[in-house]
This record gives sequence, C-alpha cells and structure tokens, in this order.
Amino acid sequence: MFRLTAWFVRKAFEKSSDQQLSLAERIKQCEEKLQQEDEESKEIKAEIAKQAMEPTDCFQTTGTITEVKADYFIIDGIYFVPRAMLKNTEAAKHVEENTKLQFLANRKTDPVSGEVSTKVVKVLSVVDNVWNHGGTGTAAAAEEEDWTQPADTASTVTYFKKNRRREPGTVIGKDRDILTVETDAGDPISVNIDRTSMTFVPALGDYVTLACVVQMDGKFVDFKGEVLEVESIEPSRIVNGTGVIIALEEDGGEIRTTTNGTVIFMIETLTDYRPGKGDRVEFRAVENKHVRLRCINLKLLAAGVTKTLDMATPPSHQTNETGGGSVRNSSDERAGSLWADKHGINISGDFDVTLKDGQDRELRKVVIKNESRRQHKILKMLPPRSEAPQVCLKSPFAHTQSYLFPGESVEYEFEITGAGLFGRNEESCIWCFGGSFRIGRIFRITVGQETSNGKLPTINTIGSNGGGGYNGKSSYCKKQLALLNMRRAPGPVLNGPRIGMRANFIANPMPSYNVPSELYDLILTSPSRAEVCNALERPPYCLSEELSPKNYARIKKTLIHLEEIRLQIEFRKHDLDRAHFTPEESFLALEVANIAEARPSILVGDCVRATAPWTNDSTIYQGVIHRVLHSRVLIKFDQTFHSRYNGESYAIQFTFGRSSFRKQHHAIKRMQLTHGLEYLFPERINVQEPVLNVRLNARSELVLEESMEGGCTKGRVLPWCNAALNRYQKQAIVNVLRGEARPMPHIIFGPPGTGKTVTIVELIHQLIANVPSARLIVVTPSNSAAYLITERLARGGVLEPGDFIRLVAMSQVEREAVPEHLAQYCATVDVAEERSTLGDVLVTESGLRMKFQAKHIGRHRVTISTCLGIGSLMMMHFDPNHFTHVIVDEAGQGLEPEVLIPICQVSRTVGSVTLVGDPKQLGPMVHFNEEPTWTSHLSLLERLLSLRLYSIDRQRFTGDTAGYDPRLVTLLRINYRSIPNVLSLYNDMFYDSALEPYVKEVADEDVQLLGAIRDILKLPKPSDGSEDTRKGFFFCGIDGTNKQSPDSPSWFNSAEACMVHKIVERLYRGGRCGPADIGIITPYVMQVRSIRRTFDAAMLEPPKIGSVEEFQGQERKVIIVSTVRSSSAYLAHDSNTKIGFISAPKRINVALSRAKVALIVIGNPKLLATDKTWMRVLQRALDDGTYCGCTLGSAILRNVSTATRREGNNLQRQYDDDDDDDEDDEYQY
Repeated sequence: MFRLTAWFVRKAFEKSSDQQLSLAERIKQCEEKLQQEDEESKEIKAEIAKQAMEPTDCFQTTGTITEVKADYFIIDGIYFVPRAMLKNTEAAKHVEENTKLQFLANRKTDPVSGEVSTKVVKVLSVVDNVWNHGGTGTAAAAEEEDWTQPADTASTVTYFKKNRRREPGTVIGKDRDILTVETDAGDPISVNIDRTSMTFVPALGDYVTLACVVQMDGKFVDFKGEVLEVESIEPSRIVNGTGVIIALEEDGGEIRTTTNGTVIFMIETLTDYRPGKGDRVEFRAVENKHVRLRCINLKLLAAGVTKTLDMATPPSHQTNETGGGSVRNSSDERAGSLWADKHGINISGDFDVTLKDGQDRELRKVVIKNESRRQHKILKMLPPRSEAPQVCLKSPFAHTQSYLFPGESVEYEFEITGAGLFGRNEESCIWCFGGSFRIGRIFRITVGQETSNGKLPTINTIGSNGGGGYNGKSSYCKKQLALLNMRRAPGPVLNGPRIGMRANFIANPMPSYNVPSELYDLILTSPSRAEVCNALERPPYCLSEELSPKNYARIKKTLIHLEEIRLQIEFRKHDLDRAHFTPEESFLALEVANIAEARPSILVGDCVRATAPWTNDSTIYQGVIHRVLHSRVLIKFDQTFHSRYNGESYAIQFTFGRSSFRKQHHAIKRMQLTHGLEYLFPERINVQEPVLNVRLNARSELVLEESMEGGCTKGRVLPWCNAALNRYQKQAIVNVLRGEARPMPHIIFGPPGTGKTVTIVELIHQLIANVPSARLIVVTPSNSAAYLITERLARGGVLEPGDFIRLVAMSQVEREAVPEHLAQYCATVDVAEERSTLGDVLVTESGLRMKFQAKHIGRHRVTISTCLGIGSLMMMHFDPNHFTHVIVDEAGQGLEPEVLIPICQVSRTVGSVTLVGDPKQLGPMVHFNEEPTWTSHLSLLERLLSLRLYSIDRQRFTGDTAGYDPRLVTLLRINYRSIPNVLSLYNDMFYDSALEPYVKEVADEDVQLLGAIRDILKLPKPSDGSEDTRKGFFFCGIDGTNKQSPDSPSWFNSAEACMVHKIVERLYRGGRCGPADIGIITPYVMQVRSIRRTFDAAMLEPPKIGSVEEFQGQERKVIIVSTVRSSSAYLAHDSNTKIGFISAPKRINVALSRAKVALIVIGNPKLLATDKTWMRVLQRALDDGTYCGCTLGSAILRNVSTATRREGNNLQRQYDDDDDDDEDDEYQY
C-alpha cells in the first residue's frame, strides 16, 4: 500500500514539473512573437510615415476659413465644408473668417470628363493659437472637446494611401438626399444618394453592404482610417422566389412562399403591376431588420389569362342533341337541379332561337305538363331580370296561378326579340311550384351571327377545339424556306440604277454591318422556335444575360441582326411565283393587289429581284422601286433589261434597304466612343451648376436668377411664348433648362392628353431664346410626329423659317408625302463631302430644298427629323460640340438603338438629352419577339424608368413630383382630353390616379350625346342632373363568334361588326356626331374590313377605322372598341406573339384613352373577364351601371367588386320565395 502511494506522489510531482516547464516555454514563445510583431509594426509604420511624405489623393492639411455662410463655409477659397461636419460642437457656432482648421480631404478625378474635385472628409481640429473669439466659454468648450491643437503640429501636409473595403451595415435614417448607415466600424456613415451607385431603393431597416474607399492610417491596428468615399450600396442578401399574395392592404401586402416564409411588399414600390389577393407572383426581396424580407421587385407570373370563367355553357344548359334541339333541354340532369324536370312536371319547347338582326322577333310556345299522379300548383313564373330582356312573356301573366291535375298541361307563349343586340345570349325563365320546388329553362338566342351586311368570303370558324383557320406555322415555314433558297440562289446580279447618285466621297463612311452567316444558318435551319431560343441563350450570343455596359454592344447588335433576319422572312409574303411587267413611262410596272397597304411596308428605294428559274438564264435582275402606287409599283432595272423585255414572266422577290439597320449598329459604335456605354446605365447623379438658374415663382412665371455685384442675386422674368401652359408643363421646361443632372437624360413622362407636343414646342422656344449657343436636334420615331412639330413651330411665329429645318428622306419626296404647306421648311440630305460636289441646293416649286450638305444644315438652330433620318448626319463632319441638345418625342415608341442615333451626335460633356413619351403606351414595333425577357421590345425610355435613379421614391420626393426625382423625371398630370368619368377609367388602371382632369364639368351638348348613346344601348334613363348623365364609359357585351381566313392569321367577328354599325348609324341619324367625331378601334385587319363592308353595304360614310397603332396620339369625341375575340382557343399563342388585346395592357391603355366624351367597348365579357386588366374594365361598367348586352355568368359576378357582388346577391334574392328554398338550385343570370 505504501509503495502504491509513493508511486502516485512521484508521478504527480513529475507531471507538475512538466506543466511548469511547458508554461515557461509558452511564455517565452509569446514574448518572442510579440517582439517580432512589434518590429514588423514599426517597419510598417515607418513605411507609412515615409509614404506620407509622397503626394497622394488623400491628405491632411491646415487651411483658413475665407467665407462663412449659414450652412457651410469655404476654406482657402477652395474647399467646401458643411457646418454639420463640426458635429454641433460649441466651436462650430462661432466659426468665422480667418479661423484655421485642420482637415482630412480626398481628391478625385472624373474618368470621363477629367474634372478634378476635392472633398473635405472630416474636420479634425481648430488650431488654438488662431482661435480669438471673445468669451471663455467657447475656448473651454473647445478644449473639453479636444478640438484645439497647437499651430506647429498642424502646419504640415500629410499624405495617406487609400484602400477599398466592404462594410456591412443597417439603414437607420433616410433624408431627401442623405442615407445614414450604421456599421460596426464606429460612427454612422452618411451617404449621398445621388453620388452613390445603387441597384435598388433602400428603406429603413435594410441590411446593406457599403463598398468604400478608406484612408490607410498607421495609428489604427488594422490601418483603416476614415471612410473617404462610399462608391456603391448593395443589399447584403437578395432573395429571389415565387409565392402567393395572402394579404393586401391599401399601402402594401404579404406574400407567402414555400421556402422563405413571408415577404412584405409596399404598393409605392410597384409601378407596372397592381397586385390582387391570390395572385401568384415572382419577387425579389432584401433582408430587413423590421420585416425580415422586404420586396423590392414584384411581377405577376401568369401575366394575362388567369382562369377561365363561364367559357363553356354548363351541361344543364346544353341542348339534348338526340332530340334535335327542340325538346326540353335538361332532362338528363339530376333531379335536384333547377334546370331538370322533377316531381312529374315536364317542361318542353324550342329554346334555341336564331334571329336575322336586332329588330327581328319570333314567337315560341312552352308547354308544362303534369305527368305525375298528383296535382301540382303553379305559383308564378320569374321572367328574365335584365334592363332590356330579349324574352318577353305574352300569355298568361307571370303571376297567374293555376292547378295542373294529372295528365293536364298549360301553354306559355313568349316573344323573343333581338333587342338591338347581336351575337349569342342566354336568358332564363323559372317556374315556381307549390311544394317548394322550381324548374327553369334557358332560351339560347343568336342574333345576326352569320348575317353581316358585308359578308366576307368563306371563313373557317375557330371554336374551342381550335380546329380550322389559318395555319401560321406552315406559312412561316414556307417563308423561312423561301429566304433560305434565296440566299443560296447562284448567279450574277445585274443592278438597276439607284434613286439619286451615290456619293463618291463621304466624311465618315458607315460600315455594312452585315448579318453573320452563322446567325442566318441558325435561324433558317433550326427545326423549332425552342431550339432557336436555346441556341441564342448560349455562347457566343447569351441573350438571356442581364443587360450591362459590358455586354450591351454584343446583345443589342445581335438583336438588330435578328430583327433584320425576321423582316427578311416576313418580306417573303410579298414574293410572286410568276409575274410579268408592263412598260410605263421609263419604268416597268408590276401589278400587286393592295401593295400600298401591305405589311411589312414596301417603300421607295426597296428592291425587286427578277429571276427565271425555268430558263437557262441564271442572272438575277435587281431593280429599284421608284414609286409605290395603290396596286402597283414602278421599277427601274438595268437599261439592257428594259430594252429587251418582251412580256416574259419572272419569279419576283422583294428586298428592303438596310440603311436603318446599319445606322443602329453605327450608333452603338459611336456611343462607345463619345459617351461610353456606362452612360446608358446611370448609377449616380453628379449634380452640376444649373445651365440657366431659372425657377417658377408663385404666379408660375419663369424667373432667371442673375448674379449681381457683392454676391447678391436678382430675379428677371422671362416671357413664356405660350402662357397657357399648366404648372406641370412649365415645371418640366424649368427642369430641362436647369439641367442639374446632365449629362443624364431628362424624361418628360407624358400620359395621354397631357400636352406633350405643346411642351416640346415651348421648350424649343425657350432654349433658342435663352441659350445663345444652343443647336437642337429634335427627332421622333415617325414622320407624322415630326411633321406635327414642324407645323407647330411654323405656326408659333417665334422662329423664322431659317431658324429650323425638317430633314426628309427621298422616299418621302418620291411618294409625295411631304405636306405642301410645310415643304418650304423641309430639305433632303446629301451626305457627300463638301469639296467633292458642287454643293448647289436645288429648290422645287413648293419650296422644298434638295441636297442639303453639312454646311447648310449647320446654320440652323433646330434640326427636325426622324430617329433614323437624322442618322445621315453621322456620315457628315460636324464639330463634336456642334449640337448641344437632343429632344426625342414619343421616345417610348422607338427601339433603343434608334434613339441612340441622335444621342450619339451630341457631346457628353456639353450635351443635354430630353426623352418625351409614355412607357405605358405602345412600345417599339418588334418583329423578332421570340422571347420577351431579352428586352428587345423595351425602349430606352422604359428601361431608364426601371433603373433605381429614375424610379419612384415617395419618401424622398413628395408634393407634385409623384415620387420622381424632378432633376430626372417630370410627370405631366393635367389631362385635356377626356371628361372625368372616361379619364378615371384609364387613370386608375394605369397611372395610379395621378392625372387630373382639365375638363371639370361636362358640356350640355356632351350630356345630350351621352343620353343618346344610352338610348341606343337601351340603358335606363337617369334622372336629369344626376351624376349618371355624365358617365361616358359603356360596355356592350356581345357573345359572338371569332373567325379566321385560311390564308390570314387575322380574326373578325360579324356580330360585333353589326353592333358597331348600328351604333354609328344611330349617332349619324340623330345628328349628334359626324364621321370626323367617331373612331373605331379594332386589333385585327380582317375586322377592319368586316366593319367597312357593313358601311359600304348601307352606303354610309365610315368614320376612321383602324388598329391601335393607327390611333396612337389621336383623339375622337366617341371611340368604339371592338375586341373581336370570343373564344379561348389560341389565347396563349396570341400572348406569345403580342397580337390582339388579350393580355396586352399597353394596347388596352391606348384604346381606352383616345375618347374625349364617350368610350364604348364591345366584346365578349366571358372571355375578357379571364384577364385581370379587362376584368377591371368590366367591373367599372358594372359599378357605373353602364353594362348592357349578353347575360353575365355568376362566376364573373363573383369576381368583380363588392358592389357588383351585392348587385348579384340582390338579383338572387328576387328569385327566392320565403317558403321556397332549394339549396341545390343553380342560377345563370
């Protein structure tokens, strides 16, 4: 036992000795390590101290205050210092001139302009021996705050190196321009929102990461000193996902997801989507301290068709086909159904009625027979409940009670009328019997379905099965194959003479920018659209990438090539397998039916290729189209072809000029050189001094603040050329004249009827009058809009004819499309270098000038053209700063590369760009629209408004700005077009109720017009002076049949065409409107023709009938919209191909916003209600009591507003008796 104890003691002693030894060794190692680190730190500090003597952009120095203002002071006449930088110390209150301060500053050079600016980052101390303000309290306070320093320690300049660092933080404050972020590094960091790159709009509580430039200071362990600059702010984490909206309030809502819990969103952050409870959405969210996940972007996943409502007639309403349609229509239903015979009562009759037109009528008898062994009592019959029923009981009276003994029957006689309607309708009659049961029947009425006055040729009807009609895939494949064969066709080409002589010497020639052969092969040989899209999303194209400065040129150039290929494919529809020419003057004429209305358009300057594949001649004769007449084109081939042509037949292929595509390519190249592609992706505002320091006073006068001697300013009133402008229009002009955010484009957001053109004309006048060096380029995507601006400038009388010029293409001259009264202001362009030609300007009899060269164009203060037309100036030589301002009207309708054509012709340093338009109306016309996520359909205007700087931020920008930064966006808000009731429809749906009506009261004559329309539509007459007399929106439900020609993808609907004709005819007859007062909008060419035929058959002058595109920018007193579609078949295809009205909010917006007094929508509510946008249109009509037409189903009524649901409940209660409840009954109202 003793031995064992001794052994334990010895082991314990040995272990203790080992531990002591080990601890001593560790202490020694730590001392050696600390000594080594201390030596290394001294070396680093010595190195930093050595570097501190070498000049860098970050430095610490001392300066003297030379100027003191209320909010800031100036050091050494150079450095701007806000008073807030002194942290509200006592010393800050008494800073005066000649006070010396020690401060830390950072110098920065702009990479584009080369401008050098220096920012004071922090005031470090007040130099004590210069501080001489009277009073001891101040000095004591300064000493207590450690803000004073001996002069000798502050006399040198110390330089520091800089480093980049990422700081996580939380947003704790947000002022108009300043964002306060709390970080782990120390004091909160104040960030200038304008000068910091951000990809989203931060909110309080957001977790963010700051990309900072910091001072390297050896006084700190980690050598990190002050934050010199915050370069960018980004969310700490972005969460993408999908979910369902489960809660919705006025200001926001909640999304339930499967993986991320709940996500909160605010309504004010949404611009293009109005959420609804139950919507399935795709969201983008950031982490937030208060709500966990805050949504920053939200869009509807299934944009468009949501679910089908009442698209098919319920089985209980269908005809028993074995009985030929004239027997009872519900014998096969369950006994408990309202529409089934029960308790031995049998109701029979012919319930299918076809009427020729709305004035036709028929009598039908319904027999009720008691086939049971007991008597039954008929209590009453409930007739159809509608304002203008088509089914009217003639005998007996509806409340006549009668007994039916076994085997007896009673007969009811009904009169069925058209009631002025067309298409299909269903109306129900219900008989109530003693014993608490009811039996109903449905009358199915068809009016004028196939009897349009202007009957079209044989057409295939497209029903719900989608059979028959136009085979779009087959047609496209044929055109695709034709283009492939055309490219592979061998043989020499003999070209005809061009229109005008080609310039031999051009100052800046433009490359060809031909489509790569491999891209041609991909499009023309791929077997399916899906394979094309997959290939284009892979390298080297990568079109699915998010657009950025790095990939912008590659993606946009590829999209331009794809657009050219698709247009070439579509051009094959004009080709002729065999045709011959007719000599006419010095041309050969080619007969082509309706060639002037063909789409894609055939223009002067396009080419025709004539080949004879059935002969041994392999030559391709290429002629140039010199004139486009209604049904023929005049062509010039090579003279040898003209001289030997003897009536032979040729295969004809049409080709188009490539100059428009070349100009778009070239504009992108020039943008890279003149502006840099970063210009198109602005992330921060570099606030500049105003070009003109103007403002609006209380009387909305334009006041120019001028500097006087002694630092004072004096306001001088500048006259308005058009004093009738409203305050929003004037503010837009002021914002552009100031140009504080230049060179970033300023956007004038002009919804329908807000006076965009008037604002542009006044802006031009003010720039010319007040900026002597200004030379303006004013462009629009269309010729008509360019002529309108030219006309307004000519009428204004402010500018003389020599001050502005409208540049037109030769095709406009050849087609005689130049308005005669504007010819003296127009000129064609000669791109030849000045010394290579005589330079003579030819003047026609109308005053049109031909062959304008650079020296002639440069003399004018304002140059007006189309976006593509102004591209000719890129080939001329102008000084880089020659043009100073670019104004783009209808910028939302131009492709982004088209809008770059004028922008690339002004300097980034002195140029000003103004985009005017409405992103919520029709965008650019795009042929290659295979995949909408590729952004080829987006205009520059719309894309900019989706960026953080241009988006709505109602926390920062309040008042009349509608949440936009007034330095970048001005919203025109006063609508001059529509009466309040019509305006409120599209104002609430598309503009967040931001628009204000200029017309406050409806004129008496307009009230009478609205009353006449109510009479035509058989709506109840409101009491005199009531609000209902001023309601101008009407919805006429027509359940017609949409049809399609075998050789055309277009649709038409005879029932809607007849209804349109009836309304217009009655308005003509009443003398309320003439053809110039009415516009008929329909999305399909075939429906345009169908409506025109009804007018031709009745020998009536038709009003303007056209597509949405043809009515963009126009207005009429009465607008009638025919939506055409009545079947759900092909809706998904239409959505993909961007045709029709279904799921096309921009097209709906344009159609609804053309009316001044009355808007009448004609369509099938059962189909239109499947779309959220159209559901709101229908809901408004139901709420206003201005719906008429076919009976609405209960499912539709359940999906409209609460008021509409109450109306449906009241309707149902009218069918319920106190002693007659049947829970199994089903109703169709």
